[in-house]
Amino acid sequence: MRTHWGARAILAPIVAATLIGTAACSGASDSGTKQAAPPPKATENQINTKPRDQVKDGGTLTWALGGVPANFNYYELDGTDVDGSNVDLALLPQLYNFEADASPVWNKNYLASEPVLKTDPKQVVTFELNPKAKWDDGTPITWEDLYWQWKATSGADKAYNISASNGYENIESVAKGKNDQEAIVTFKTKFADWQSLFTPFYPASTNKNPKTFNEGWAKQPLKTTAGPFKFESLDATAKTITLVRNEKWWGDPAKLDKIVYRAIEPDAQVDALANGEIDFVDIGSNVDAYQRAQKIATAEIRQAAGPNFRHLTINGTSANLSDVKVRTALAEAIDRKAIAKALLGPLGITPDALNNHIYMSNQAGYQDNSGDVGKYDLEKAKAGLDAAGWKLNGDVREKDGKKLEINFVIPTGVKSSEQESQLVQNMLAQVGAKVKINAVPVDDFFDKYVTPGNFDMTVFAWIGTQFPISSVKSIYANPTKNAKGELDVQQNYARIGSPELDKALVDGAAELDKTKATALANQADTLIWQEVHSLTLYQRPELIATKKELANFGAKGFANVIYENIGFVK
Repeated sequence: MRTHWGARAILAPIVAATLIGTAACSGASDSGTKQAAPPPKATENQINTKPRDQVKDGGTLTWALGGVPANFNYYELDGTDVDGSNVDLALLPQLYNFEADASPVWNKNYLASEPVLKTDPKQVVTFELNPKAKWDDGTPITWEDLYWQWKATSGADKAYNISASNGYENIESVAKGKNDQEAIVTFKTKFADWQSLFTPFYPASTNKNPKTFNEGWAKQPLKTTAGPFKFESLDATAKTITLVRNEKWWGDPAKLDKIVYRAIEPDAQVDALANGEIDFVDIGSNVDAYQRAQKIATAEIRQAAGPNFRHLTINGTSANLSDVKVRTALAEAIDRKAIAKALLGPLGITPDALNNHIYMSNQAGYQDNSGDVGKYDLEKAKAGLDAAGWKLNGDVREKDGKKLEINFVIPTGVKSSEQESQLVQNMLAQVGAKVKINAVPVDDFFDKYVTPGNFDMTVFAWIGTQFPISSVKSIYANPTKNAKGELDVQQNYARIGSPELDKALVDGAAELDKTKATALANQADTLIWQEVHSLTLYQRPELIATKKELANFGAKGFANVIYENIGFVK
């Protein structure tokens, strides 16, 4: 199953949010729900912060995944998901950590000093790597590792099957400085979010060859890593991945003896927490899981509101949806507020529809750019379909003898996707569009359907980063053709865009003035709405049910996980 968050400048999908409820166009009943509250501030999180001397030495954290990752190379197209990154980031170097307010802090485990930024005449960043830092095979971490990470992910060599080139395509060169530990990174175009780069990065030995980049990490993590944990085993039958404390790690030793990742169907994860089989569960917008988790005596619910949102992606290359006028009319027939009410209302969270693809409602820079596309107007939607040539014939519209049918693909076992798709199905039926919901195996959802474009509409969540502007380029940039003549979508699963949108995204990522960058980001968001690329539904709640004694872990918001500090309170 695909899921994702990341500390580098990229977004990726999560499909683990669930909700049990009855689909209805008016939304779910509010009876028996909590009084609605606004989302937490973007500077807040709840991870049960404890100093290391108050955390036990030893123990095992059992971490539920939606499925076994398809690839453990975070930068490869099939590896850019939450399940994979939750494993990868325990094993690999990250030049920066991030606080609850998203502010970057240089990582002393991998850097000897704070990186130096110069912007005139060109943007140049000098990284001084920690001389103690070594890969687990004993090879020192050097400037060459950064060099080959750039070469592999810049997008220049189409043999590398990358998920995104964000930021790396802005680099002109990575050169050796005064010694092997000094890397001088020169940019050909300015990139404001340079602190998002090389987080994580992989050894040069695995990036030099495109085949190793694409396939070398596919079955399991390679042994050449450099983190507080190291890979021990992957049991494909039991669907478990085991990491153990890395005795070669030079930083603060991991508090835990091991982390065991278990692939468990999303709907079964709360029961697994109640039975002591796992140590936490991501509830998301699953009211049933929320209510059951509240009754687990050994658990507590931690809350934050990070850069994560659920949305509906529309395949702009599908025959019935290639006309922007049709996409616009269908968007106007979808009541996003009713969907938010159905999913968030039972959780006691203010059921507001999200009206921005780049900023969350609790972030500076957020504004409503949805325009007419985002406004529910049933009669206008009907008129728009009429004007586009789709005439009502009985209950379903037709054009040139073809019915207006929509293949709506969702993963099995994800009840929020089920409810959202049923709500959309009922809404679009009112304007004569027939939605066929196609529930597919969760492990196949992205690899066999979303990524290759075998869908008309789908719903999942984007799990964001601390860098809202540069991180979205791979999602909304106009796809181009690769060396094989195939459409290189990266993460633009809608497969549509425009030169104007590309320019706004590029200019926003290059703008060092935050006020100007925010204006460019909102300009880009306006264009995304006009393309009817996707419909943002609501900011995904970060509700994490954890064992009460679990420390330095939980609802992290805009922060990242410090793996060596996770443990259980003494």
